[in-house]
Amino acid sequence: MYRFILFALFILNITTTSLQAAETSHHVLVSVAPHKFFVDKIAGDTVTVGLMVPAGASSHTFEPTPKQMLVASTADLWFCIGESFEARASRSLIAHNPKLRLIDLRKNVDMITADPQSGCSCCHASSQDLHIWLSARQAKIQATTIAQTLSERYPEHTQRYQKALENFTKELDDLDSQLTQILRPIKGQTILVSHPAYAYFCRDYQLKQLSIEFEGKDPAPQQLNMILNIAREAHIKKVFTQMQYSNKGAKLFAKELNAAIVVLDPYAEDYLNTMLYIGQQFASQDTQSP
Repeated sequence: MYRFILFALFILNITTTSLQAAETSHHVLVSVAPHKFFVDKIAGDTVTVGLMVPAGASSHTFEPTPKQMLVASTADLWFCIGESFEARASRSLIAHNPKLRLIDLRKNVDMITADPQSGCSCCHASSQDLHIWLSARQAKIQATTIAQTLSERYPEHTQRYQKALENFTKELDDLDSQLTQILRPIKGQTILVSHPAYAYFCRDYQLKQLSIEFEGKDPAPQQLNMILNIAREAHIKKVFTQMQYSNKGAKLFAKELNAAIVVLDPYAEDYLNTMLYIGQQFASQDTQSP
């Protein structure tokens, strides 16, 4: 009898382990870490999420390694945002895995067409700004696309995905409400950034984005003087930089303006806290410079 119980427990353990493995055998890809957060929120442990652009890298200049391509070749879905590397990498992946589906998370998003004067080097060929996750309001649309796609691909989890989407949508609404309150005192003010990543964020909360970077490079002397004059008139006290890009120009601006340098990471995976931190830093424009 004792041996039978041990045998039964052994079989139960194998069965449970197998079911858990089967449940998480689904593999999907995302291009940037914030969308990994979205998928994890909605899918939980029903999928394994592969991240194409690693922490600290820029999605605009990124090229996947052979090892990443090998791992990615087992994916069922890839949630894309329109970066140039996605088209190149997807051709190789689909050649090895014809069943891979590419899902464009720009679908139904109210896209921003970049101002040529912003010098954004990160835009799609159609001049669309691709930093679509940097809006809690547009994030709800992206989350809906993710949930619908997951439900179509893995219908056995549809109810779970829809419930998770409802919960995540509430969190995004709460985030939007907090940011609205935090940023209301600086409505209409100018934010000086090293890289023009915050157009969606600024549109939501009626801020103005002024970028140091021009066409992916530090500004020429004439552009530098123009931006400096605008920054002085706006009483800029902070220059916001990113770890993914050169901060040479930002340091020069900070010195000229006697402003503080604040490093932000809009590509961070911890989406909700990152968005709040960005809002809090933007709101504290009266912080004394060093």
